[in-house]
Order: sequence, then C-alpha cells, then structure tokens
Amino acid sequence: MNSIGIVFFWKRIYSGITISGFKLYGETTLPDTETEVTNTPVTLLDDSELLSIVIEKHSQFMGEYSSELKDLEEKIGSGRFEYNRVSKELEALETRLVVLKEKRHQLYYQAGKLRLRLLETISDKEKIQHLGSEIGNIENKLQNANLSSSEEYGYIDSIRSLLKEIMDNVPDSNAVQQATVSSILDILETAKSARSELDEMLNAPDEHRKELIALKQEVEDQEARLAWLKRRTAIHKEALGYWENVGAGGGQQ
Repeated sequence: MNSIGIVFFWKRIYSGITISGFKLYGETTLPDTETEVTNTPVTLLDDSELLSIVIEKHSQFMGEYSSELKDLEEKIGSGRFEYNRVSKELEALETRLVVLKEKRHQLYYQAGKLRLRLLETISDKEKIQHLGSEIGNIENKLQNANLSSSEEYGYIDSIRSLLKEIMDNVPDSNAVQQATVSSILDILETAKSARSELDEMLNAPDEHRKELIALKQEVEDQEARLAWLKRRTAIHKEALGYWENVGAGGGQQ
C-alpha cells in the first residue's frame, strides 16, 4: 500500500470520530438525507487535521498502556515475592512435620527401652510381668499404628496407669527405679506435645499449596496481559513514529 493508500485507509478508520460535538467524516461522500444533515452536522477533515487525530490516538493508547504496564510490573513483582515466601513456609512446614513424626517414633522407642531397664531391676518379675507385657503392646501400637490423637493420648494415659501399678507392686522401690519411671513419664509428655503440634500443622501444607496454586495462576495471567500490552505498545510506537515522520515532511501523503 503506497502512502496515498495509507492515508485514505486511515481516513476511513477515523471517519466518525467526534470532536467538539461534530461528527467528522473522512470520506468525501456526504449524507444523502435531509434528516442526516439536520441531525449530524458534517465537517470535512483535511489531511493535516486527520494526521493530528491519528497521532493523538496513538499517543493516547501508548500513555494508557504505559500506565497499566507499570502497575502490572509492580503487581507481578509482589506476586512473585509472595509466591517465594509461601513456598519457603511450605518447605519449612513439611520439614517440621517429618521431624515431629520421627521425633514421636524415637520418643516411644526410648520410653520402651527405659521400661525394659526398669523391669530388669525388679526382683519379683512374675508379679509385674503381665503389666510390663501390656505396656509393651501399647508401645508397639504407638510406634507403628496409625492412631488418632485421642487414641494416642489414651494409650499414653494407660502407660502412666500401668507404671503406677508396677511401682505399687514394688513397695521397696529405690531412687534409680523412681528416676526411671519419672524419665519415662517425661518422655511420654514430650511425645504428647509433639502430637499436639503435629495435629495443629497437619492442614497447613494443603492450605499453603492451594495458596501457591492461586498465586501462580494470578502471576501467569498478569504476565500474559503484560506481554500483550508490550506487543500493543510496540505497534502503536511504530505507527506513531511513522505518522510523526509523515507530519514532519518525511513521507508523502
């Protein structure tokens, strides 16, 4: 398309733009009816006026896109920062959950070792053998079974009761035996606290994963819009440069 054809093309595009309440027609064909003439006053544009309108519209689009581009870049930056923050929190949560689960397993193992050491120090083993076996069965469940928190707390209370019953059957218990029982009870209390913390954190990773999905989608949508705006800005910039060059006498209309 030569420069004359381009100008004619833009005349057709910009026909119908309203300035100061008048409808502008870029083509030389006038309205055919008296009604149209009465309701739609006509002003014919010369090439310089049409050129000014074209340049103004391209500049307007570039200004609007530039403002939105700046806002989007700030939002994308904030979104990425928030995504990284939530990712780190999720990683820390998952690590802590693994630690708590392993900690509980180790605590119950230690409690079992101490319980066996306690039973070895009791001379009348036959009297307390069934109590020791019952504790052993509970310890096995605590280490290996998939228990609810209420079940776990119930088993811990059962061990406490059984240990008390064992000591009641050892009226001449010594300081070492009492200290061993005290250590077992402390370990059980620590395991209970670990389970409580674990319960509080169980749903947190899922919530963080949902938040990450939402943040990722939001940033991707914003990045798509940003790319579109950059393409449109480049097109209008090129068009603006062309028409400004035409206006400066660098091209033939």
